[in-house]
Amino acid sequence: MALPGTVRGALWMMGSTASWCGMAAITRHFTGEIHTYEIVFFRSVFGSVFLIPWLMNAGFDGLRTDRIGMHLLRGFMGLAIIYLLFSAIQRAPMGEVAAIVASRPIFASFLAILVLHEAAKGRRWTAVIVGFVGALVIIRPGFGDISTGVILALTAAFSMAFLSIILKSLARTEKPDTIVIWQMVVFTPCSLIPALFVWITPDWQQLVLLIAVGLFGTATQRCLTRAYAAADATVVVPFDFSRLIFTAIIGFILFDEFPDVWTWVGGTVICIAILWMARGEVKEEKPSSASRTRPA
Repeated sequence: MALPGTVRGALWMMGSTASWCGMAAITRHFTGEIHTYEIVFFRSVFGSVFLIPWLMNAGFDGLRTDRIGMHLLRGFMGLAIIYLLFSAIQRAPMGEVAAIVASRPIFASFLAILVLHEAAKGRRWTAVIVGFVGALVIIRPGFGDISTGVILALTAAFSMAFLSIILKSLARTEKPDTIVIWQMVVFTPCSLIPALFVWITPDWQQLVLLIAVGLFGTATQRCLTRAYAAADATVVVPFDFSRLIFTAIIGFILFDEFPDVWTWVGGTVICIAILWMARGEVKEEKPSSASRTRPA
């Protein structure tokens, strides 16, 4: 018996956040052992390996495009985000990084208004402001030193939002397979160059964990895609908050760290802002869809 779309969407989103937390935990484990550059390289290599069956299905036709420049920009920016994210995880508590990363839809909405000139609705601006307040609650500027890891996480979240604008542009003309293939074309060779300068040959135990990083990274993206395909954003977005819960559990068990109360409060505020904005978007889309389908 097939599960309802809402249930499948929620489960896929939780699978995505759980995979992200697995990748984050391994990256944190390698702090002081293997450089971030090398971890990113292995994440790219093994991430590509796990995509081979899917890529073989697309064949060389998947590489055909008239927008190579945009694909390269998307690939370079995506690679930079991974560097920022992995560096943040190794320098700040995992819970803080997870909560800050959750703010990316707020930044994306802000950029959509400024860059794509989408409608500056009151609900959007309110959600952006509330979400920004949530981020401030987490980092609490003026109440203590802001760590390098937090700054890197904020930069990564904002960059993710900008990347979503690029993806939205590419999605207008390109197939999803083409976008993914070009991403891996950029990731693997470009991540090798900096990795060579800090290379340490991993032992077999480290290699197994590096393979897992690639697996978790690929699973994160695939689960996220399936979540949004199975149900509306209003259903799946709240379950992105499970990222903070999974991270708190893993961080406590493996690294003896647990998000403080302000991280939970800020993360909750961000989650509420995103959910409120998403519900408003759906309500406004329904009347317009009905008007398009109404018979003359």
